[in-house]
Amino acid sequence: MGIKDVARAAGLSITTVSHALNGKGKVSARTRERVRLLADELGYRPNPAAQVLLTGRTGVVGLAAGHQSAEAWERTYRPYYASLTAGAMVEAVDRDYALVVVPSRPGTDLWTRIPMDGLIVVDPVAGDPVITEALHRGLSVVTDGRPLDPGHGSIPYVHSDMLSGVPLALDHLHESGGRRTALLTGPQLDSYTLDSERAYTRWCEDRGLPATVERVRDGEPAHDAARRLLASPDRPDAVHALNETYGEALRAAARELGLAIPGDLRITAMGDREPGIRPALTLLSLAPRRIGALCAGMLIDVLNGGTPKPLSVPCTLIPGDSTRPAAG
Repeated sequence: MGIKDVARAAGLSITTVSHALNGKGKVSARTRERVRLLADELGYRPNPAAQVLLTGRTGVVGLAAGHQSAEAWERTYRPYYASLTAGAMVEAVDRDYALVVVPSRPGTDLWTRIPMDGLIVVDPVAGDPVITEALHRGLSVVTDGRPLDPGHGSIPYVHSDMLSGVPLALDHLHESGGRRTALLTGPQLDSYTLDSERAYTRWCEDRGLPATVERVRDGEPAHDAARRLLASPDRPDAVHALNETYGEALRAAARELGLAIPGDLRITAMGDREPGIRPALTLLSLAPRRIGALCAGMLIDVLNGGTPKPLSVPCTLIPGDSTRPAAG
């Protein structure tokens, strides 16, 4: 049953019926209602491809996640993206959109096989090719994390407030007894990494403390960087790790070196846990479900003609055994 059949049964032109069904044109309310009732009675269903041609909209938004080749993917980033995607999906569905997750590799033909109205890019990096290709294809873009390229400055974004969140973890390490606090960071040049490093350096400067930054090199196991940091002559007694994988690497290296946690070494790391479960590591939570929902809502606002401003989401600390105060 097509629109021609509905038009024939209603005794109206195809254009009038199309306008009545799509809420367009100068059609009286009475005629719109008659056409819609008749279409339902005849079992008419709109052709999705024709609807796209008519409106220029697919009703689909995409989400592209990075870091998939990193060692930290399984323990830290996959759960983070899963929670973020769940939040984005619920928000999209609530607003009558579908959400699909697409590969972050530019050039894949999936970009052309799945029509989308817009794209959420998670953790954009400097010179991000995914953003470049999305804009080239005419997609609206929103990012989780601040875009780093000057040419992408007008892209709306949601980001975790690392400039306040990292000091929250560092203060906790200091209050639990840490006096030589280091940062274990990674090779990715995204706003999350850069803001975390900037916040750590500023925290050390404000307190007149030396800044010790150990970076996991590209392709290097996190355990090697953790052991290098903890085996140094002036080893730290507290470390904030950029993700949970790095935090676990610190725990393993500490065991090898005979360091007690939290007696000799206190650790915090980015990560999340279900409420009521005390984790082994004290975690800095970035609220990924909320971020995903905000990203999806922001993208849909853009598609509807809005000009949303960047949003900052505060972090929270989840106490764990790696900073538990000594008994007594």
